[in-house]
Amino acid sequence: MYFQSWSDPSAFFATYLIVPPIAVEISKYIPPMFAAQFQSIGARAGITVFPYPPIPERVESKALLDHLARARDDDLVFGGTVDTSSPERLLQAASEAGQQYFDGFNAYMDSVPMGVEPESAPREDSGTVSVNEVLYALMSERDRLAELTKLAGQLRYAIEGGDRVLAEDTVAEMKRLAKHLPEKYRAEQAMQAAKRPGPEGDRLAQLYLERAYKLADEDYQAVKELDTQIEQLSGE
Repeated sequence: MYFQSWSDPSAFFATYLIVPPIAVEISKYIPPMFAAQFQSIGARAGITVFPYPPIPERVESKALLDHLARARDDDLVFGGTVDTSSPERLLQAASEAGQQYFDGFNAYMDSVPMGVEPESAPREDSGTVSVNEVLYALMSERDRLAELTKLAGQLRYAIEGGDRVLAEDTVAEMKRLAKHLPEKYRAEQAMQAAKRPGPEGDRLAQLYLERAYKLADEDYQAVKELDTQIEQLSGE
């Protein structure tokens, strides 16, 4: 499982997510004098999933993670962008994303009847299974628009910096998000605008995002004005 720094999109932090096939009641292995403390943090319920190390460590590159995942036949899970300057936030992000992954794993195993060999989990072409697919489904519409805005900014950063790998990853993430937004928000068009180099692409992406927020606010007069600006700028 890896995370991307929101202050430095070229920096990646990773941990290894372990889902034991048998839950471990860690309290059984704790000396009696410490048992009460572990019970207070829920250790009695047993360990179902845990990231190791608990706080993701910075890694050389995403390409290295791709290589490791393929060589080991592991899932490669993108946990999103986080404030990597804060160990507490990294710890929380790894814990929350790990729980989301465990929930998805549990749902999949529950769907497989006993005695039937499970099929391989579906993978994307890159070999990455994104935990954000679950997160997007749980988000409110406005939260999805906020995520779209963040990703558009990240894509602009990648385009202007000539970072092809980051640009491709961000486009793939924006496409996943677009599936969870109604067509009226024109998420695909916002993505295409953000891919355009130069000031024109920057301005056009901004207009599409402003239009989405005005539409969410039901400010149809503003939407109409923004549509006119988009048509003029894009030459439609």
